[in-house]
Amino acid sequence: MSSYYEKIDGMSCDRGIVDACREAVKGEGDGRVSVEDAKLVFQKVADGGRETETERWTVRYCLAEFNFTEAARKWLVASCKDVVQEAEDEEPAVKKRRLVGGAYYETVDGVGCDRGIVDACREAVDGAGDGRISVDDAKKVFDKVADGGKATQCERWTLRYCMTEFNWTDAAHDWFVEAMKTVKDK
Repeated sequence: MSSYYEKIDGMSCDRGIVDACREAVKGEGDGRVSVEDAKLVFQKVADGGRETETERWTVRYCLAEFNFTEAARKWLVASCKDVVQEAEDEEPAVKKRRLVGGAYYETVDGVGCDRGIVDACREAVDGAGDGRISVDDAKKVFDKVADGGKATQCERWTLRYCMTEFNWTDAAHDWFVEAMKTVKDK
């Protein structure tokens, strides 16, 4: 029997959630996670009536690793927000995001994220347009993540956070997922 957790880029992820996404993209269809598939993924997330930090980071990984339809992505993110959010350190939600040190990192759910990447996404949705990250915006974010054709684990997990925190167009999401497959680890 395999472990409940799967180590991905240095972080323990919920194997059931990752496996549900793997199953969704290998079946019939266009290789994207549909709303119907997302509902099966969500069952794995909300199986305990709460979403833990590990489950949140696993969902973030899946949204950056697998191609979701825009409707499926929106449905999964919204559904996860409706579940009781469990903080493993039981820190109040108000303190969920905090700056660390000289503001290079921003702590989210116990993980230090690259503030420059998060800020690039904030700027993209605050600028002109419909409040979503477009392909052009995604290319700017990608430049922050993959400088020199390589990305650190911190940059990868920051991107995964941004995939759930910000609204991406289908084209931008798909472009980014494919572009990240070409990036090596630093």
